[in-house]
Amino acid sequence: MRPTGPTLLALLGLLLAGCGAEPASTVTSGELRAVRAPGGEELRVPARAERVFADSATGFDLMLALLPRERFAGVVSTALRYSAVARTAQELGDLPRPEGFHAEDVLALGPDLVLVSDWRPPAVPDLLRARGISTVRLPTPATWEDLEQLVTFAAALFAEEAAGDELLQELRARRATLAAPSDRSDLRVLAYSNFGTSGYCAGSRTSWDLMIELAGMRNAAAEAGIEGNSAIDLERVLQLDPDVLLVSESEEGGDSPTLAVLRTHEAARELRAVKEQRWVVLPVHLHATSSHHLLDAAEALARGVDALDD
Repeated sequence: MRPTGPTLLALLGLLLAGCGAEPASTVTSGELRAVRAPGGEELRVPARAERVFADSATGFDLMLALLPRERFAGVVSTALRYSAVARTAQELGDLPRPEGFHAEDVLALGPDLVLVSDWRPPAVPDLLRARGISTVRLPTPATWEDLEQLVTFAAALFAEEAAGDELLQELRARRATLAAPSDRSDLRVLAYSNFGTSGYCAGSRTSWDLMIELAGMRNAAAEAGIEGNSAIDLERVLQLDPDVLLVSESEEGGDSPTLAVLRTHEAARELRAVKEQRWVVLPVHLHATSSHHLLDAAEALARGVDALDD
């Protein structure tokens, strides 16, 4: 999961796409197993991790999908705001939820496997590894192959390969449904955020690019040659002239901060998508997801766009 929901489009270069490579595989070796990461690296992890901790919603949502809850060690509390499944204390019971990703807090929980995001600075993960705790980075998917590899990798880490296969079958079926011919195929979508000082968009090799592709539409930024999460000025947005704007709700829910900026900016009101109110506002937990819940986000985006023409 990303650090702060919709503001992630402003964190340039932090969301690195997962590398396309071999799927995860496991080999039993005493109390540890060798697990092959999507980039090809061989990792040593517990033969059956019993206390798994996640630093973000990406890892936590994969835990919720693939791992029995008695094997949860905890999750960083801020991740719950962006989890697509469990976002309330009532749903989590007494699961430990430290406020931040600090080594002393994680160590106190006694995890045997820690999942960290690929944008996480190395200091805490390195310290955990130095203390003998298997600490694994989860890549951010930017293509369908990346997403499949992420699910397979997580299932291998948890020694829950059957659950991983079942989840992949479901995701593939939903992807096929989204891929059916529709009136959306020629629409150009711009994933955009602006909080009053500057704007950012999602180009190729981003999870938003994958989200738009899965929803059966075209990424206006990617088609213009923009890569990654990039700053973009309003003049360039006007040049791109997207058919649909993809924006996020505020972190507390409700109106989109980006739309609030666009409505009050004279030049922005000239955007065709603003004039015609052609935008889709996703809740933060879907807009920011970088787990298998990208399918949920893509389905919500497709429904939102279909509703614009009803």
